[in-house]
Amino acid sequence: MLIEEENMKKEILYILLSLIFVACTLRKEGQKGTEIDDIVSIPITDMETDYGKLSDFAEEVKMIPLEFTDDCILGEIEKIVMSDSCIFIMEGDNQKGIYVFDHTGKYLYRIGSRGQGPEEFVDLSDFSLNEEERLIYLYDLARTKVLVFSFEGDFIKDIQMDYYADNFEYQNGLFYLYRENVVYGDPLYSLVIKDDKGKTVNKYYPVIEKLSYTHDCIFRKLDNEILFVEDMRDSIFSLRGDKLTPRYIVDYKDKSMSKVDRESILKRTRMSLTVLLESKKMAGIKDIFEINEKVFINNIHIVIPKFTVYDKKTKEVKTFSHILNDFLFISINHPIGQYKNYLISVGQQERLQAAIDVGFKTWQKEGLLTAERAEELKNMIEERFPDRNNIGETNPVLFLLKVKK
Repeated sequence: MLIEEENMKKEILYILLSLIFVACTLRKEGQKGTEIDDIVSIPITDMETDYGKLSDFAEEVKMIPLEFTDDCILGEIEKIVMSDSCIFIMEGDNQKGIYVFDHTGKYLYRIGSRGQGPEEFVDLSDFSLNEEERLIYLYDLARTKVLVFSFEGDFIKDIQMDYYADNFEYQNGLFYLYRENVVYGDPLYSLVIKDDKGKTVNKYYPVIEKLSYTHDCIFRKLDNEILFVEDMRDSIFSLRGDKLTPRYIVDYKDKSMSKVDRESILKRTRMSLTVLLESKKMAGIKDIFEINEKVFINNIHIVIPKFTVYDKKTKEVKTFSHILNDFLFISINHPIGQYKNYLISVGQQERLQAAIDVGFKTWQKEGLLTAERAEELKNMIEERFPDRNNIGETNPVLFLLKVKK
């Protein structure tokens, strides 16, 4: 009986939070964010702007070429986390462990390996850092446990979680586990919070029905909280300790995808690309960052995602498709990570040569780049990236975008 009452309370909380966000949505107008009871609405109405200048929100760009070796050949990068000493990278296939680099991009070693041993993982789904104790946590989805290593790669212990988490984060002694469709495991909630012994301390989003699909969530760890948002939704929450509270809502106005279309993507009854092309609407949030009183959002929109910059001080909102790198005039992707005052973007080294061959000339014609500056940039690229044209023999470059205060 007590369990049923607790489940009912969780469901009521979820419904109330949803109603709060709906109410906020109905009361927002214009292109400036507004606040109601500490919940910030970020309106996005301009979907047509092609380029937004990097210098509008950043003050400098650093490039870190990741070293290429026989033991370090990176494919698509899924996740980047930086500490004060190292850069930790997980590939898209997740199964080779975590690659570790220093801040110059020199490859150091790899943490974890696939296998059946006590120090190995069967299916690596995510990882997180404990910078205070210099520990890295690897989540083994198949065996529902956390593997604990030192920053130097020494195995310390494992912690049994008994939960099939696709996404995972750690902060201040608590582990945050997420799986949209809980097919196995107890409790049957999508968001579960556990302590460092694996004991459940709180849980949210009860699973009403078991379905055959799963989608990711976003955990964006800040200094004293974690921003949390489910994939393709418009509501952003704050996790502090074991408490979940509403923080932002992204209001797409008339460009918001219908519930029917969104559900057809989430349930995979129709191909996502088909739905996006037909509806031409915003499908929701793909990633979120917060630095120096600015919120950055990657939005899902047809083939080309949209990038939003929200200034919490001025309440101004800017949305555009591409970031114009008016520092180096080398094309950069939307960010996938953050470290202190920096957003982190990733690009292949081939685009450096593309900048020399095509990009610099294009921006000179647009009047944004002088011939003298183009020559300086060309010389810099040729000196720092001599192997840039050796396709298959270079690793990506990290672009660190320092956000203005």
